[in-house]
Amino acid sequence: MRVIGLAALVAGITAVAGCSSQRSPEEPPRVIDLGHALSVSDPTWSGGPAFGRTGLAEFDKAGYEAGHIDADEHFGTHVDAPSHFAKGGATVDQIPVDRLVRPAVCIDVRAQARANEDYRIVPADITAFEAVHGRIAPDTVVLFATGWDARWPDAVRYMNNREGQKHFPGLSVEAATLLATERRVAGIGIDTPSIDYGPSTAFEAHRITQAQGVYHVENAARLSTLPPTGFTVVVAPIKIAGGSGGPTRVFALVPASAER
Repeated sequence: MRVIGLAALVAGITAVAGCSSQRSPEEPPRVIDLGHALSVSDPTWSGGPAFGRTGLAEFDKAGYEAGHIDADEHFGTHVDAPSHFAKGGATVDQIPVDRLVRPAVCIDVRAQARANEDYRIVPADITAFEAVHGRIAPDTVVLFATGWDARWPDAVRYMNNREGQKHFPGLSVEAATLLATERRVAGIGIDTPSIDYGPSTAFEAHRITQAQGVYHVENAARLSTLPPTGFTVVVAPIKIAGGSGGPTRVFALVPASAER
C-alpha cells in the first residue's frame, strides 16, 4: 500500500476546492482543529442532556474497546444542513462534498463582541473586511471569530441564559442576507451556539441563509487563530440519512507562509 504524504494529500484537497497549491513537501500546512470534543458535560441548547456514551467493552476484559453513543443532531461542534430551517432543503447527507472542502475566510469581530455580548454582525463588518482583503468569492466558507469559544465548556457562561433569554453574538438579518444572496457563500461558521444572536427567537439569519442552500458550522473553536484569508476549510459532518445536521469535525489547512 502506498502512503500518501500530508503535503500531497492537502494538494489534492485544495485542488478539489478550486485552489491552486504552491506548497512544497518541505512546507506542509498547519492543520488547525476548529472543533470541540464531544462530552456529556458540554453546553446544550435546551440545558438538558444531549449526548451520552456508555461502554460496551473494556480492553482489560474483552481485549478491545467499544461503546455506544446517543447524541442530538445539533450538539457540540456541528453542522446545520439547509433542511434545518428550509423546507425541502438538502439534508446533511445531501450536501455536495465539494461544498464541504472550500476556500475560507475568517472575519474577526472579537472587539465588537467584547463590547456587546448581544452583538449582531452587520454588513459593514463584512465590507470593511473586503476593503482590505478583497471581495468574498462565491462558494467560500465565511467564519466569524467572536472569541466566545473561550467560555467553553462552562455551560452557564457559554449559553449565558438570564431570565429565560440567551445572550451571545450572532449575525444580523442584513449580514445574513448579504452573504447568502449577494456573495452566495457555501457555508457560514461561528464560535457561538448559533449564527443568530442569543436573544433571537425567530432565527431569522437561519431562515434567510438556509433558504439559499447555505449550511452552518456552530460551536466552532479556535477561529481566532486563523489568518483572514488564504486557507482551506474541511467540514466533515456525520453523514446521517435525512438528518437536519450532525456533530462535525472541522479543520483548517493553513499554508505555513500564511499571515497570522
